[in-house]
Amino acid sequence: MKRIQWMRASASTQALAAALISACLASTNAAAQEETSEAPASAGAEREVIVVMARKREEAITDVPVAISTLSQADADNLVLDSVADYIRQTPGAILIASGPAYLHDIALRGQGGGRLGFSESTTGIYRDGIYIAGGGFGGRTFSTMDFFDMRTLEVYRGPQGALYGRNAVGGAANLITNRPEDIFGVRARLRYDDLDTIGFQTIVNAPLVGDQLLARIGGYVSEQNDGHHHLASTGEALDVARDWGVRGSLAWRVGPDTDARFTIERSYSEAPGFASLGQNVALDPDPYTHVGLDRVDVVTIDQTSVFAEFTHGFGFGDLTVLGNYRDRDGDRENGDLDHFFGFNVPILNLLDEQFEDFERYGGEIRLASNDESRFTWLIGADFQTYTSDVVTERTGTFAGPFALSAPLRNQLRRDVSTEELFSYSAFALAGFDLTERLNFTIEARVQHDEKDLVFERIDLDAFTDNTVPPVSFDQSSTRFLPTATLLYALGDDNNIYARIASGYRPGGFNPQPAPGFFDRTPYDPETAYSFELGWKSVREFRDVTLETELALFWSLTEDIQTTASLTNFATVPALQNVGDATIYGAEFTARAFTPFAGGDLSVNLGLSFSNGEFQENTLVIFNGVTYDLDGARAPRTRDYIVNLATTYSYPLATTFDIFGALSFQAEGGGYDNAIGNLNIAESRSSESFEMFDLRLGVSSENWRLSAFGRNITDEVYRTVSLNGNDYHNDGRVIGLELDTQF
Repeated sequence: MKRIQWMRASASTQALAAALISACLASTNAAAQEETSEAPASAGAEREVIVVMARKREEAITDVPVAISTLSQADADNLVLDSVADYIRQTPGAILIASGPAYLHDIALRGQGGGRLGFSESTTGIYRDGIYIAGGGFGGRTFSTMDFFDMRTLEVYRGPQGALYGRNAVGGAANLITNRPEDIFGVRARLRYDDLDTIGFQTIVNAPLVGDQLLARIGGYVSEQNDGHHHLASTGEALDVARDWGVRGSLAWRVGPDTDARFTIERSYSEAPGFASLGQNVALDPDPYTHVGLDRVDVVTIDQTSVFAEFTHGFGFGDLTVLGNYRDRDGDRENGDLDHFFGFNVPILNLLDEQFEDFERYGGEIRLASNDESRFTWLIGADFQTYTSDVVTERTGTFAGPFALSAPLRNQLRRDVSTEELFSYSAFALAGFDLTERLNFTIEARVQHDEKDLVFERIDLDAFTDNTVPPVSFDQSSTRFLPTATLLYALGDDNNIYARIASGYRPGGFNPQPAPGFFDRTPYDPETAYSFELGWKSVREFRDVTLETELALFWSLTEDIQTTASLTNFATVPALQNVGDATIYGAEFTARAFTPFAGGDLSVNLGLSFSNGEFQENTLVIFNGVTYDLDGARAPRTRDYIVNLATTYSYPLATTFDIFGALSFQAEGGGYDNAIGNLNIAESRSSESFEMFDLRLGVSSENWRLSAFGRNITDEVYRTVSLNGNDYHNDGRVIGLELDTQF
């Protein structure tokens, strides 16, 4: 196992920062003489047709019979968007499932995602530049800082996307698209500081190397946060300090008039607190951010290398796309204070919890799609992926006094070693027909096959107990047929209604730390979702106002739903089990308006959504060793309401300066965190409501921009999740400055 220490990473960070700053400064004089296509991000309200890849081809968003949300780099620059949590708060029908540190986050769409563990499959398909990138623990179910770096667009496709996006897309899929190398020289840099004593720098250099035939785009970022929201009560030491750096290089080669290739390699490193340091133990800690009796601070380090390859060729009858991805990740969680997590603050008890993962994955996709505007469109393709995840979880400690003979505590002293391997492949297709000039019928389908194997071993580390488990093997395979059918009717130009029947599939897996006596429950089965959706999309001009609207009504059935369970009273790690079926229904409405206003440009984005649902008959779940009947209980992760509102305004202060501002508001309310939420028992957990505001104000010119920002400016505090008597909360207010330059 690789254990990268911060002293090494700090030296790498400083060297990287120096190299990036030098490259930026060295390029500035030359860049000032060149024209660039990368104009400064504008807060203005010029409308462009939004093009998306929801059906793996470029189409106007109004022509696609799927509920879609998009966030561009300009949105990220104008609003206060950094982490995946910020992006999700701007997305209708989406919530973030958080368990403290960011590496444990999940994206949940339309109420899907009630069952999740640190190493389970996500319920949202996670894609980068069109290829699946999720898998494993330590950030393997969401996007990282490296993914968001130099982003072009985040596209979120709501509703099951199993036919074209396949794996894990029971609630939908998210596709993050990065910027490509361009044939114009350009430099962009950003310097940032905030009141958590965070300083960050990033730069991107785009350069043609050989005319328009060979293009390069390189960049990187560094960030160091030296203060935080969480502090030790005894010393005032900040617990949630963090360091990040990343570099990326991309080459684009115009092989021929109809042939292009792109190759990208990137490396990133992050260091942040683990879950043991961020939770408020309700028996010890007086408030969410003050921690009592914490003997040590656990640290999570993630060292990751990724490679992306893309090849495209245009034939007379269609376009060929070949994608490849490789990822190698080492994740370490060290020095966890397990006795504080259990609610003990005594010097005679000392429990240490640590975990390490080596993860490696290969993936690829090939597809051929029609490229004309005929009445018949088609697409065929296939993909595969394989990964290996080696995980070691170790708990050590010392006991004295009354704790010396405690069997539940001594049973914690163990080392669990597991190796999970996946091999997956699938074939998919699409065929669309214009039945009339206004009516289109499209069918999509995928056949997906997964094979998983797990080898597990438990080594007892206590002389007074015997919890040793010799190496034991588990295997699982499944094949799913995932169809989708849509009808799209054009009421007029940019005014469409549609009906959609879709399916999605989340593979089964293995509980990574089986509970003694429950090894028969180590494997759990896949879950499958079927959804019916009615939608309307429209773009209208009213004098000087451009209004884009979208409405979606949906109903879904999820079979063999995976739900979090606690198999025994002393299980510190939850398990997943299949409990039966659940139905979920809801509605989503979005509106985007652009208009001149008071001499400037105004844009307003509004999202409103709600979801509800319930478990069906014969659904049973185990909590703390007790079996509960969930018949009629509300499906977890559904919300009574989600509100997303963002407005930006720019005003020309002079011929060369603009002033701008952006205000966003997000609110959520209602629902439950777990499956037994409304059964009114001790373990029930309702989801907390919140209202959050973000603000940015600034001034910009052609080549630079200076802004002040505030995230969560009212310092709203709410619980995100509870686990074993520990409550986790959102981050408090952050205020800072950003300076952007580009040439």
